[in-house]
Amino acid sequence: ALTAMLEADVNPHRVVVDCTNDDGIAGFYERWMSSGINVISPGRRAGAGPLSRYDAIREAQRANSAEWQYESSVGAALPILTTLRDLLQTGDEVQRLRGCVSGTMAYVFRTMDENTPFSEAVRQAMEKDFTENDVREDLSGYDATRKIVVLARELGLNVSMEDVEVESLLPDDIRNKEYEGDTEAMRAAVIEDLKALDGPMLERWREARRDDRELRYKFVIDVATGKCSCKLSAVDSKDTLYRLRNNENLVAFETTRYTTSPLIVKGAAAGPELAAAGIFADLLRLGRAFSTSQT
Repeated sequence: ALTAMLEADVNPHRVVVDCTNDDGIAGFYERWMSSGINVISPGRRAGAGPLSRYDAIREAQRANSAEWQYESSVGAALPILTTLRDLLQTGDEVQRLRGCVSGTMAYVFRTMDENTPFSEAVRQAMEKDFTENDVREDLSGYDATRKIVVLARELGLNVSMEDVEVESLLPDDIRNKEYEGDTEAMRAAVIEDLKALDGPMLERWREARRDDRELRYKFVIDVATGKCSCKLSAVDSKDTLYRLRNNENLVAFETTRYTTSPLIVKGAAAGPELAAAGIFADLLRLGRAFSTSQT
């Protein structure tokens, strides 16, 4: 019904803001853009979904001069995709991207220590609304992987979710478990199960600290090889992630132009307020595109 209404509307500036993160809704993007309908998507279902669907959406976008804004899908309000596009469009050659694009993981590994178990750090991240509705999407690396795929495709790599080497922090029994009850009950049950990981995670933390390192959930995209990875790493003080704060994302751009020191985009990226700011920025960006097309 919504699609039929939008297609019948003669307004030249029709916009759908898709905040659902629903794969079924992402399936409408090609049809919408084929009708000249513009889309803003903070979710990553379309950007990191099946490559054939992604290519079809892109083709519909180009053929019908539709706008697809999804800066907020990676890093909330941080200008990560905008920076990447600016580098590419000004002739720079991006060789490698690295950093952390999970606010949940940043918080957990900045917070946990001898006195704050892994499960408690996760509980605090939930309480602050830093996590996905199902925190297992964060802890399995699934959410970060979607963001990595969005970035890789922006670089022209034909990458899908299964191509990314991912370290999940969850054993299969927790990752695949069917939890019952409402959201609050499910979260409480997950936290209870995560207590089994407190010991092993503390040992990894201690091992890193013995070498004066910090645990960070780090991603790398190597453009030359096309390889993408995301795993828990013990980083030293020379790594840009070493001083990552508990609500931050960071992406370092290693390029032909930035050889001696990478270009870094870093800042707060966790929480609903920043997510909303990112969506609003996408909407303003779309408004500027409309103004340009009318001049």
